[in-house]
Amino acid sequence: MSLIIVDKNKCKADGICTKVCPIEILKMDADKQMPAAIENAEEMCINCGHCVCVCPHAALSLAKMPVKDLSELPADWRIPEDKLITFLKGRRSIRQYKNKEVFKEDIEKLIDIARYAPTGLNKQPVRWTVVYAKDHTRKLVELVVAWMRKLIDLKSPMAESLRMDLTIAMWQQGKDRICRGAPHVILGHGLKEDMIAPQSTTIAFTYLELAAVSMGLGPCWAGYVNMAVNSSEEVRNFLGLSSRSACFGAMLLGFSKYEYKRIPLRNNPKIKWR
Repeated sequence: MSLIIVDKNKCKADGICTKVCPIEILKMDADKQMPAAIENAEEMCINCGHCVCVCPHAALSLAKMPVKDLSELPADWRIPEDKLITFLKGRRSIRQYKNKEVFKEDIEKLIDIARYAPTGLNKQPVRWTVVYAKDHTRKLVELVVAWMRKLIDLKSPMAESLRMDLTIAMWQQGKDRICRGAPHVILGHGLKEDMIAPQSTTIAFTYLELAAVSMGLGPCWAGYVNMAVNSSEEVRNFLGLSSRSACFGAMLLGFSKYEYKRIPLRNNPKIKWR
């Protein structure tokens, strides 16, 4: 099957699809006055779908992405600037949670949104693990605490700089400063040798975090969990991650116990213009 399928009755030969192709594997056929794939295009195509999505006439399909299977963008799909600014400035990292679970379907919806985040060469390298059950989340915290204790025993500079002794002391008092009492933890991971995976995971989690806020949920980045996954064999085994994988992001998720009413102040940006 050809890489691209062009509907001759719909194509207007405007060449837009060839102009947006990031790999430049489409060209206008001078004779037929229609887009065509260059030689070996099948091997080079990253299936990003730009060519299919940009065509105003729905005249082009990729072999693996028929235009009939794509959702149409409504004309008013962009968020008004004032609402977007307030939304982005108003989001908060949540550290106090209600004793209430998030439906699995909603977490699946968040991950589905996150898979649309941009990735280099459309590699889509992010893999997901969800610690869903509350007792599993507690067990994860216990393993992270055990990892911290080992670092302290080894006189690790990281343990000292992050004052892990205080986190352990709080845990002994019944206060969780690792998962903050969140019912769920979402982890994003990929292969250690994949240079694209770290940035892709961070961007995907940003999508997930903002989508969670829009759904009335409370997300928070879980730095201690992230570090422990990559440093503790016990934590990795508990999560079922192979030695070839690295965790590039971890996020707490639940319902915020409190509702924030105002936007805080932030430092002025430091900008250099060249």
